[in-house]
Amino acid sequence: MALLPVRLVSVGVASGLLVGCTSVTSPKLTVASAAVGQRSAEGLELAFAIDGENSNDTGLPLRTVKYTVELGGERVFEGTRSPEATLRRMGVQRFVLPAVVKLADHPELASGGRVPYRVSGEVTYVAPGQIAELLFDAGVRVPTTSFSDSGELDLGS
Repeated sequence: MALLPVRLVSVGVASGLLVGCTSVTSPKLTVASAAVGQRSAEGLELAFAIDGENSNDTGLPLRTVKYTVELGGERVFEGTRSPEATLRRMGVQRFVLPAVVKLADHPELASGGRVPYRVSGEVTYVAPGQIAELLFDAGVRVPTTSFSDSGELDLGS
């Protein structure tokens, strides 16, 4: 009989912890800009500025971003990196994702001009609280949010 109250308390504590972990609103990610950086005969550099909007009362550390870039309907870049940012509480934080395109692999882009692009990806972040951090580190709960954008880039000549 003494085990019943202990089990009830354990279930109540576990339920409370799980509710506390799920009360975080996912950040909203939008592509603020897409630009061509340096260009050479070997390749070109692209930069995608991402705005992360956090409507929570606490900051959200971003851990990894996996993203792909398409130019002219063809995938030209795929990568994983750290955004090296924490989304400030009740605010917006910008981070930039680079992409390098090797023109030898995509000779159709060497002539330059305007080309349709599409960038999309998924960002993992850590929800606030010690329990959420432990669950993240253990791989039990790894929250994510995604972004995507399309438009046209002028690759120059």
